[in-house]
Amino acid sequence: MASTKLDQYPTPAWVAEAIVRQHFHDLTAEDFVVDPTCGPGRFLQAIPSHVRALGVEIDAGLAAQARLLTGREVIASDFFTATLPDQPTVLIGNPPFQLALVDRLLDRAHAMLPEDGRVGLILPSFAFQTANRVVRYSESWSLLQEMIPRNIYPGLSKPLMFAIFRKDQRKLMVGLSLYHEAAFVQALPKEHQQALAEGPASWPTVVLGGLEALGGEAALDDLYEYVAARRPTSNPHWREQTRKICQSHARRTGRGRYALRQAA
Repeated sequence: MASTKLDQYPTPAWVAEAIVRQHFHDLTAEDFVVDPTCGPGRFLQAIPSHVRALGVEIDAGLAAQARLLTGREVIASDFFTATLPDQPTVLIGNPPFQLALVDRLLDRAHAMLPEDGRVGLILPSFAFQTANRVVRYSESWSLLQEMIPRNIYPGLSKPLMFAIFRKDQRKLMVGLSLYHEAAFVQALPKEHQQALAEGPASWPTVVLGGLEALGGEAALDDLYEYVAARRPTSNPHWREQTRKICQSHARRTGRGRYALRQAA
């Protein structure tokens, strides 16, 4: 049964088995796997018997269930204060869907794992929803994510993913695009962000923007001065281009003068 208070959803056995088979098929007797929030022990149950595995579960009743189900050692404790008997090489689990807790879990995992150690977590997709959060993760981990169906948990409304965090120097991002670019743009001054959002300026945009900046009506000489510093291309006939835009997109109000057309 799901614990909505903790935003925690126990993993069905078939889901844990499929994830271990797909993403951790390379586990050996040299590995030591820890589920930091093991609940009733479904991931522990899915780890092959020749691989050492241990669960940590803050709820003593669930910890007892996990021991009975799996025959594995399960520490009834908070993962953040628990003393593990050895250095894990892999952490795998389904933590409560609280990002502050997930961040703390990843911080502790990074401190304890060896190089190339991995963390595999079922997470709500909003954990990777913002650029700054994912870029922060990528400073410490290589990242891989894939979507999984939310209705593996009856009644859950949140989209889900399975994410693998690998402690290595490559800092790869698989299945994730535009996060570094978005973080860079969002750190720019607002006017630069707006310019990038609007894209490269076109001749009509520059010329009509000049008329607007000059009060809605201007002489060509004043408009030339405005356009000269903002030409969107290196067209050597830019004055002629400016006049053509005025003739086709603005209204003539006098000799060498143009104004913005009134909205219909």
